[in-house]
Amino acid sequence: MINLGRIFKDYRESGALHALVGIQTAIDDGIFLSKSGDLVMWLAIRGADYECLDPDETDQAARRFEASLRLLDERFRLYQYVIKQEVAELPGEHYGDPIVEEASVNRRRYLAARSEKLCRIDQYLAVVYEGWRPAHGRRGRWLRSVAHGNDGVGELFTEDAYGDRLRRDLDVAKDLLINKVSGFAAQLRDFLQVEVLDTQSAFAVLRRLLNYAPYKVDGVRLKYNSFVDFQACDSALECHRDFLRLDDHYVAVLTLKEPPARTSSHLLRGATELPANYIICIEWRRESAQKVRRAIQAKRRHFFNSKASLMNYVNTGAQTAPRDMLIDDGAVAVVANLGASLEEIELEGRYFGEFSLTLILYHQNESAVRRSVAQAFKAFAAYDAQLTEERYNRLNAWLAALPGNAVYNLRRLWLLNTNYADLSFLFTLNTGQLRNEHLDKEYLAILEGTAGTPFFLNLHCKDVGHTVVLGATGSGKSFLLNFLLTHVQKYEPATYIFDLGGSYENLTRLFNGTYVPIGRQGRPFSINPFSLAPTKENLLFLFAFVKVLIEAGGYRPNAEEERDLYEQIENLYAVAADQRRLFTLSNILGRNLRAPLQKWVEGGPYAFLFDNVEDHLTFARFQTFDFEGMDKLADQLEPLLFYVLHRANAAIYDEAQGLKVFVIDEAWRFFRNPVIKNYIMEALKTWRKKNAIMILATQSGNDLVNSEMLPVVVESCPTKFFLANPGLDREAYQRAFHLNDTETELITRLIPKQQILLKQPGLSKRLDLNVDQKEYWIYTNNPSDNAKRRAAFERCGFSEGLEALARGNA
Repeated sequence: MINLGRIFKDYRESGALHALVGIQTAIDDGIFLSKSGDLVMWLAIRGADYECLDPDETDQAARRFEASLRLLDERFRLYQYVIKQEVAELPGEHYGDPIVEEASVNRRRYLAARSEKLCRIDQYLAVVYEGWRPAHGRRGRWLRSVAHGNDGVGELFTEDAYGDRLRRDLDVAKDLLINKVSGFAAQLRDFLQVEVLDTQSAFAVLRRLLNYAPYKVDGVRLKYNSFVDFQACDSALECHRDFLRLDDHYVAVLTLKEPPARTSSHLLRGATELPANYIICIEWRRESAQKVRRAIQAKRRHFFNSKASLMNYVNTGAQTAPRDMLIDDGAVAVVANLGASLEEIELEGRYFGEFSLTLILYHQNESAVRRSVAQAFKAFAAYDAQLTEERYNRLNAWLAALPGNAVYNLRRLWLLNTNYADLSFLFTLNTGQLRNEHLDKEYLAILEGTAGTPFFLNLHCKDVGHTVVLGATGSGKSFLLNFLLTHVQKYEPATYIFDLGGSYENLTRLFNGTYVPIGRQGRPFSINPFSLAPTKENLLFLFAFVKVLIEAGGYRPNAEEERDLYEQIENLYAVAADQRRLFTLSNILGRNLRAPLQKWVEGGPYAFLFDNVEDHLTFARFQTFDFEGMDKLADQLEPLLFYVLHRANAAIYDEAQGLKVFVIDEAWRFFRNPVIKNYIMEALKTWRKKNAIMILATQSGNDLVNSEMLPVVVESCPTKFFLANPGLDREAYQRAFHLNDTETELITRLIPKQQILLKQPGLSKRLDLNVDQKEYWIYTNNPSDNAKRRAAFERCGFSEGLEALARGNA
């Protein structure tokens, strides 16, 4: 027989989820009113990345947070939220260049395939003011009228008078909350990034607490100020014996049963690294010293009176000495500890408060939730803290994580404000910036941070993009630079590379650039400096250039000879174009200047360098100069660098070029030459105004020290990449690059060709550069891989060749 009562039982026992949500109405921009009459404001915070901070730095932040808490008395309740959620989709734009598009899409696709690891972490604060609650019923009105004296008598008789009084009191409460939150945020800004949220942003946070599906959170706005609870709830909540079910997500709720015996700043950092979706909620409310003192004294009296059994007094005489009585040493110790708590209040100026910590774990897979629960117990046990998994109280604990739902919280502990500051989550894992504010374009590239957080990399710090890369041999400098240069092409820059060893030949040809092997025999170009247009700047350059050639032989011209040299360079432009060459100039100069030029002109050993009729040295948008072998020919290298740098400088100073990127690999070898050394130092100081970036790569900080360029590089390069270097000089690195002990230790433990330490103003971050097979074949640079890649691209083209290489069929 069908039992209709049983069929409709679940329907009768079900209810609306929004009826259990405390927040009801938005009464002002960013201020919400709860059903119990409390006022709520939200703040978004972003702490420093804790990974590279020394203990002293984290402790300083905790103590400053402790000081800022004094603004919030027992009328205020503070909620802290840490929300970690898997990244469903990585943002990215599309590009016309097929290589850039392939690299960007492959990067996002590869990282998205690791979505169970990649996540985002956000932090928020909610300040609840409980000092104002409207009175209900006749008794409440009578008490309010008594409190307000003659002004409140009218409230007993008319609804209008009562409503006016409520509005006035509400306005006073709003002003008090705004002032308190503003002062609290001002103090937090000394060590945190703080934003007081407006109504729409705060509503989005509330929806994240009540809806775990990203599509139910993103883009949904508050349509009207009333019924905020109804608008925030778009998910169905089911209560089961072993879990809660919010739509398709299984939910486990854990609460803190016993805090750690001792605390230190940022003690629970391991909790933020749990490989799971979670919401951590910490609730705190300061308690008045008078109430705490009464409670402690009552406990002290109880344990003092119970330290000796009643039978001790019954079975002993008046002459019995105290040492002959059986004393409960545990009770004596409790009395002493309670006395120490009174000392904290009376002498140290500290205070107690109600504290609770709730950890909500969720996932669409129930077994994943169970694994996360086990990992959470393990993580908290490492800090001597005990969790309990809620069962019968699960729904209450889940609801208690919402501001305005304090009545559901049954798991509060007494805690000192210093311990609360130590257990607070004041630090985060930095994820970089989605947009390059200087270029007004998207991020440069995505790398992986700690605990699965993506890091959106940008080289620019404000409007300065100069970068230095430091790493021992084999640490992956060339691989990293190939990665950066590939992704920087999304900005369509003019790219110029000074190389030693051919590390960028394949990348240059991949982007249809020009690869110029300066140091090879039979070089495929010729140089004629006098093919330049006779502008004032070019004439001054040619004068300086010829002077370099003359002085290379040891001769120093006097003032009269210098004047004659400049005049003859001007006269050279009066002859036919095919006669404008170094040989012609030497013939019209005086004997003293002609002699040092003989080795550079026709008949001399170096005539092939500059004494040519035509100049075939052209500058493409992507240009690489390979100086391999030229470091052994110092007398030829200086004038060659002088000429090439002048041509490159003209492109750098061309405003129509847009962004310019200049890379000098194996820079320590170039530092030996005074011409390029001075050029680099000048570029680091002035190129910011020309929208140009210089990237220097060298093996060790000692190279910069020996070249006397360290102060300029450290000051002018806000972005620094440190690669693996187990044998670095710790003291020298700390002194040179302003590293702390934690950062220095990290550099020595980095995994070669995978891990990087990024240091920018206000940021120090360890990053992982993991790539898939397609990316690997774009950035790799060893002889065997280069040969395979070249053959695959020539046979199949770029896209199909890359697919074949990734499959291992090349």
